[in-house]
Formats: sequence, C-alpha cells, structure tokens
Amino acid sequence: MALQGVMDTLKHASLEEIGVSFSLADILRDIRIDGNNVYLKLFSPSEKYHEYLKEKAETVLKNIGAEKVEVEFTDEPPKQQQPPQPPPTAQQNPFENRRRIPNVKKVIAVASGKGGVGKSTVAVNLAAALKKMGYNVGYLDADMYGPSGPTMLGAKDKQVLAKEGDILIAPESHGIKIMSIGLLLPSEDTPVIWRGPVLFKALTQFLFDIDWGEEGLDFLIIDLPPGTGDVQITLGQTAEIDGAVIVTTPQDVALIDVKKGIQMFNEVQIPVVGIVENMSYFVCPDNEKKYEIFGPSKTEEIAKQYNTEVLGKIPIEPKVAEFGDLGIPIVLAKEDSDSAKAFMQVAENLIRKLSQ
Repeated sequence: MALQGVMDTLKHASLEEIGVSFSLADILRDIRIDGNNVYLKLFSPSEKYHEYLKEKAETVLKNIGAEKVEVEFTDEPPKQQQPPQPPPTAQQNPFENRRRIPNVKKVIAVASGKGGVGKSTVAVNLAAALKKMGYNVGYLDADMYGPSGPTMLGAKDKQVLAKEGDILIAPESHGIKIMSIGLLLPSEDTPVIWRGPVLFKALTQFLFDIDWGEEGLDFLIIDLPPGTGDVQITLGQTAEIDGAVIVTTPQDVALIDVKKGIQMFNEVQIPVVGIVENMSYFVCPDNEKKYEIFGPSKTEEIAKQYNTEVLGKIPIEPKVAEFGDLGIPIVLAKEDSDSAKAFMQVAENLIRKLSQ
C-alpha cells in the first residue's frame, strides 16, 4: 500500500461522531506499512474512545485494501519544537492571534463546498460590482492550484513588482487590484506542485505582504479553493475575515456541501453573510420564459435553517462565460444583462448585511 494513499484516507476520516473536529491523521503519531499491513500509533488521552478509534481506522483502511490493521495508543502529546505554551483558559479565544490584513477595511471570503459551481465567476464579478459602486477593491486568488482570476480579470500579462524585500505590489486590472499565484508563474500552463508548508507560506505572504496601494482597500475579495480544506482552515486561524459568501447551484448535491461550508466557517469563527445561488435559472431569449434547469431551488430553505440569507440568484447566461474568457467581468462588459444586474444586487445586499 502507498503511504500517500493511506495518509489521504486518514485525513478524510472525520471524528465528528465523537464531537471533535479532527481526523485520524490529526491524532496520528506513528505509521508503518508492510505490504498490505498497516501499523498505527494514535494519540488518545483517554481509553474511552479507544475501541471507536480502532474500529474507525480498521474500517477506512480495509476499504482501500489493507489486509491487517494494528492500532496502538499513546497519551503522550506530540513533541514541541518550542517550549510548550500554557493551556488556554476557558475565557481565551483560540483565534485571538488572528491579524488584520494591512490597509484593508473589509475582507470577504468567497467559498464553495464543491467545485464547478462558478465560485470564481461570482468572486470576480462581486469585486467588479463593488468597484462599479465606487469602492476601492482588491481581488486575492487564494486557489493556489487552480488560479483563474488573472484570466477572468484580463490580467494574465500583468507584472508583479517587489519592494522592501518580500512585499509584493499588486497590479491593477479594470481598476481592481489583483494578486494571484497565476501572475507569478512562467506561463499559465505551469502547474503548482507544492506540499502543505510551502503552500501555507505563500498564502501567508499573500495575506500580509501585499501592497494594495496608497489609498488602501475598502473591500478585499478572497477567492478560496473549493471545499473545506487546509487553505480555509489556515485562513480562519491567521487572518481576521469580516464575512464569508458561499456559492452554490440549486442542485441537492451542491446544497449538501453548502451545509458543510457553513459549519466549517462557524468552527473557525468566520460569519457567513449569505449564499449566492449561481446558475439559478435560464431565460429563453425566444420567449422570455424562465426555466429552472437544475430543478426547484431549496437554497432559501437552507439559508433559513442556518440563520443566513440568499444574497442573490444569478441566471445562466452564456455571455458571462464568453466575457470571462475575454477577461472582462459581465458586470463591466454588459451592464444591462440580467446577470450583471443580479451581481449588482448581490453587492448591495452584501453591503447591507455588513452594516447591520
């Protein structure tokens, strides 16, 4: 068995059933693989959950081909590289070390529980809508492995300059300051092959070492990668975020991931200001009839269930993709389109929610 496959499986083995937001990988202290036999040492300060953890490990690993799984437990905490800090008191906030992003008034994270729902399209057009309303706006593409912001904002040829060592100067496109790993690669075909520590270092620099201009930003839109993985958790632990916008489509499979996204942001104490339903409907140009291609929407129901709201519903309109490929957000390219009007409504509702 391959070590990477085993580690990926342990990483996705959630322990939420016993009330902790960890995975088996988080409590792993040692691992040994001999053919299809796997030996694990897991951290557990109490015997209460030993049987559960053992059965969980055996189940998930045998599902990927393990023949024998041995589990040992230890109550010794992981070795510290630095002197251990005193445990937090009940009154301390575990996220109290988060920092404000310099020279930025409001930071909004745009996220989605799954890929393919048009999250980056929403993020780019939200930034453009806020710019059109007269605000100083920045767009930060935090999807390190699949940066699409430079293409959608027509910034593929923009150069990133540096000053004072590691400080990067954000270039501008359509009046929007932009930063993306895509601007730093030799070509758009160059893949980003980074492991966790390198990725986190780059993300931290993008958060705190960017010069957004002398006037600063009224809004910074952070386009997150899809899912609820390491980038989202790192963001929640390191930076002060004023709110998250979750993008979905009306499909039930997408709405399931909306719930996960909301719960993830709740855990890292980032308020969810609302949901944007993308590809909500299609208006036939021949008869102006509205078609719900993905079926009746249940997004409003989910929003009420989780004490948030739907900020807007964006129709399916081919011009959105066409202008996106040309590097012009639909909000700027075709102001009278239904999609542009819907994005402007999302921006207005976002501002309203933030001012409450």
